[in-house]
Amino acid sequence: MDRALIFVTLALALFFFIAREGSRMNKERWHEIIIAVYVFSCSFARLFLPIYKAGGDPSGSFGDSLSIWSFHAFALLLIWLIARVKQWHIRRPKLLLALVFLVYAGCTFLNPYNISRLQTAMAVFYLLSFAVFMYLFTNSFTVKTVVNGIFMGLMITVVLHLVLCILYPVMNMEMAVKLFDHEASTRSDERIGAVGTMGHPNVLGTYASYYFMFFAGCFATAYKRRQSAILAGMSFLVIVLTASRSALLASVAAVLALVVFYIFRRYKLLSFQSILKGIIPVGALIALLLTGPLSFLFSDVEDLDEMTTARLLHYYCGYEIFEDHPLVGVGLNAHLAYLVENGSAVMFEQVFDMTDIWQPEEFMFTNPIHNIWIILIDELGLIGFLPILAFVFWYIATFKRRTRQSRNRYYNILNISGLGVICCWLVQGNSDWAPLTPQVLSLSLMFVALSLNRHYAAEEHPEFETVEEAKRRTRAQEAQEKDADDETLSVQPA
Repeated sequence: MDRALIFVTLALALFFFIAREGSRMNKERWHEIIIAVYVFSCSFARLFLPIYKAGGDPSGSFGDSLSIWSFHAFALLLIWLIARVKQWHIRRPKLLLALVFLVYAGCTFLNPYNISRLQTAMAVFYLLSFAVFMYLFTNSFTVKTVVNGIFMGLMITVVLHLVLCILYPVMNMEMAVKLFDHEASTRSDERIGAVGTMGHPNVLGTYASYYFMFFAGCFATAYKRRQSAILAGMSFLVIVLTASRSALLASVAAVLALVVFYIFRRYKLLSFQSILKGIIPVGALIALLLTGPLSFLFSDVEDLDEMTTARLLHYYCGYEIFEDHPLVGVGLNAHLAYLVENGSAVMFEQVFDMTDIWQPEEFMFTNPIHNIWIILIDELGLIGFLPILAFVFWYIATFKRRTRQSRNRYYNILNISGLGVICCWLVQGNSDWAPLTPQVLSLSLMFVALSLNRHYAAEEHPEFETVEEAKRRTRAQEAQEKDADDETLSVQPA
């Protein structure tokens, strides 16, 4: 029933987009609708088709089966568009990136400590096919079309999520929990959170933090500013209703990064202007929110202690795995299978002396480690982990340069969205594994890939200007008119 409802909802969304365009429908509008429907489809956790079950292995971050996701179907549509419209005139793929990915895949398959290569195959299949999809995607559409389509898709996504969040937990209508995912689960009665279409509060919180930053980027670049402000507020409300503290803190960090790296991008990072006019006011506002209206999320000390203890136990497991195989790890998406196979060597109670919490072994052996960085270093080892960490720091260090070099405000929106993803990885990724779930990766990897597309950065759209540029242009025009008036008066006879 959940998948049937998903397809009905997608059909209604398609009808809404077509009716909304009306007589304005043209090729570019059709492309925007295709992007919007795809982006909307990413918000459904159950929109996949299992084609091969993983057997008795415990499921890692990528689930328990080799599956067909929505982007596979859209990839076929993109191939048809490229053949029909582009006549197969596409850009040459970056062979270096392809080589890097193949080296990673080959090393993790040949890793002698990988005891669950089927789990690894699931992750490699997902990442490889998504990379091909993004290559087709960027060859099919311009950056303006992409941003317009993403805006439409995320707009209807946040509206649906907010409606579901109001139904539960605000109105406590539990029937809304399993509408789009019959396996959806909420937290305990003490701290319930909205699940929307994603099946778990933390996953919805992570996903909402991504589209929150997209709308914040639209607002900062003066793109549909009024709508963007409203949708950003709705997105933040969804995050609050999920009761995901890690997603909330990640969103806060992303907003601070937006202020420092984009709003005050013309100043140095620790300049007087960025600190006094940006960091201090925004930081004070955030502190007031966290200690005032949002303090209820952090008031349950017992729940915080319980979650912290469980995570520390899990981190200890990750340390044991890293200590065993520090250089090459245990294989992509295979750390949980390795932990179950070698779990007898981990003495939880003896190490932490906390036997009064719920059965820790059951939690440890059925959930991936709640830290994406520990997962990556355990599965890829130092050899595979350090290049990824270097990429994250390189992305942040070059953000300002990419923004300054681009004269395209649509690209800057994608660049800001990518920065929000990186901030989420750095903040939320230290206490949760939701950023590595396939449903969330479909949006986060898209933002990161698009923000690194040099062809999009090179496109120019002079008709789309920021508020500051519009004010400068207006002042320049007024100065020219004043000079012209003065010149006219000077030549008039006395």
